[in-house]
Amino acid sequence: MQYRAAIGGGLVVSGVLLGVLQIVQYLQFPAAATTLLFNTVPFILVSAAIVFTGVTIVRDDAYSEYATLIISWGVGSAVAFVAVFTLITGTSQQAGLTLLFGAADAGSAGGLAGLLIGLYDARSRQTLATVERSAEKLKGLNKYGKVLNESSNVESVSALCIEVLEFVLDSDGAVFVHGDGDSWRIVDTTLPDVETDGALGRAARDASDREKLQTVTDGEGFDEIRNGEPGSTLAVPIPYGAGTVVLFAVYYDISEPDTENVDLFEILAAHAATALSSVDTAARAADEPEPL
Repeated sequence: MQYRAAIGGGLVVSGVLLGVLQIVQYLQFPAAATTLLFNTVPFILVSAAIVFTGVTIVRDDAYSEYATLIISWGVGSAVAFVAVFTLITGTSQQAGLTLLFGAADAGSAGGLAGLLIGLYDARSRQTLATVERSAEKLKGLNKYGKVLNESSNVESVSALCIEVLEFVLDSDGAVFVHGDGDSWRIVDTTLPDVETDGALGRAARDASDREKLQTVTDGEGFDEIRNGEPGSTLAVPIPYGAGTVVLFAVYYDISEPDTENVDLFEILAAHAATALSSVDTAARAADEPEPL
């Protein structure tokens, strides 16, 4: 975070200085309006873009890991542009001040080009990291899915679901409740101070009325399950026999669950639904009297 702030702040200062340099250049070498339009204004816009990039890096947490990568692209590209400019104008008879301003222009353009490449590179790496992380979580989910299908009772399904939420989907807490819409019981939980006659019961009733196997992210009592702490609560209703199971997951560091969280949560719910269906079928078969 400190590096990101320093890098972003440095870009803001650099952009401002380059913009001031363009104004000084125009005042030093006054020219016609067309020259101002096609020579000075574009480089002032380049300076503004560099300032904007610096502000973006400081404000966007997505660049925490990639700020040094972005600035490396920017500095490298700026140096390359200045080097090319020096090679081209090295034998010219232009005044030293003119060459200095020209090098500044080349460095500005090269720096912005490098920053844009760096931003694109950072986004590409973020996307790749997200895909790899999702693939690992999905792989873990599928492994647990096989184990879930071997569960013999609802308690086993509950324990495995909570284990998946905490160790694979990185939740900060989970609750597994079973009921029929009016009466609910906690099968398993890792959250303290939750009772079915309070916020948890209201949240379970609300979620159970929603479409089955679809994630609910906002409902009655959801905030109270977290004891008012910031974050988000996910719930998914799962059919089980004549009643419903509601699986809750709590995240304190995610204010708005993204598509990845929701999709993986629903995949877990689908695995749990299959396992619960098998448990219910086995229980019904055990209750049937043997034929004479």
